[in-house]
Amino acid sequence: MRIVTIQKPVVDLKATGAQIKLLRIKNGFSVHDIQTIFGFEYPQAVYAWEQGKNIPTVDNLLVLAHLFDVTIEDIVIQHMVEIDVPCSSNKIEKLCIKNCNDCKYRLSA
Repeated sequence: MRIVTIQKPVVDLKATGAQIKLLRIKNGFSVHDIQTIFGFEYPQAVYAWEQGKNIPTVDNLLVLAHLFDVTIEDIVIQHMVEIDVPCSSNKIEKLCIKNCNDCKYRLSA
């Protein structure tokens, strides 16, 4: 079995948090506004997002995207990392970045 290198997207929590803060300010929302919209008892959840300590749930990302009139992809900042995985023919064909004899694919994520 061969080992192939694939590109794996990874969320950059700090950059995503900074993006949420930037979009919040750009759109004229205060932390208290966001807290109220989401029904949070305390603002710590919003601060945790903006500081990159955690990321909003998918549901909350959908709401933020709607509030900020952007896509989720505009909010979530990611970068790609290369990882090595065993090539098992067509099981990783969509991620394979090397053209090996087993899978014959040259695709990237």
